[in-house]
Amino acid sequence: MSVMRIFVLTSVVCLGCESPADVIAKHRSAVSKTFGAIQALGPKANVEAAKLKTPPVPLILDGPGSNAMVIYAEDLVKPGGALPVHLRTLDSLPLLQCGSLLEKAQYFNDTITRLKPSVVEGYLSDCERLRYVLVIRETEFKQPVVTIITKSFTPGVLRADVLVFDLSDGAYLGSFAIDAKNEESIQLLDGDTDHRPRLLSNLESVVFSALRDGARTAFPGSVPPPAKK
Repeated sequence: MSVMRIFVLTSVVCLGCESPADVIAKHRSAVSKTFGAIQALGPKANVEAAKLKTPPVPLILDGPGSNAMVIYAEDLVKPGGALPVHLRTLDSLPLLQCGSLLEKAQYFNDTITRLKPSVVEGYLSDCERLRYVLVIRETEFKQPVVTIITKSFTPGVLRADVLVFDLSDGAYLGSFAIDAKNEESIQLLDGDTDHRPRLLSNLESVVFSALRDGARTAFPGSVPPPAKK
């Protein structure tokens, strides 16, 4: 193989190569527009709970072609940020990843410091094509409490309205409620001096499931059927 042939092949392989900075720059304008549309919903965070309307196009929360994400009402003032909330579900992470990538060129609260272009592309593409947001508006929260000495356990509780908005025009599509509390049986480790992280993690997993149950009922086909036990 000639030297020239090798040079040509190398050039072809490198065509289209993008750095994380290139990917961020490519999506910055569109994702910023998405964040602007979300931020404009702030004044609507106090709307009354209402019966859901059929969305103009199918709402997909999970899986291929997803076009919906979860955000907390507190985060509407700065989409992609993370204002304090009592319990943050992992469902709010995708928007936080996009915000952190645009603002800091790094993953949100992550020990992984080396950005992969394909991962960055995945996050920003999802935020760019976002059509619907499910806004968690908390109505009640109780911390889980366990007392080892008396062997007593008071489950934590999170109740909220989930407000659904269409970002294409800011239309309010209605809401559904979630009511989550800790599972009755939670395995605690003897060596733990603070059981709260484990209890809150369990409560977060229940909230995660409650969001999907609510979305599944409100928007059939928005999430896959529950796994059979």
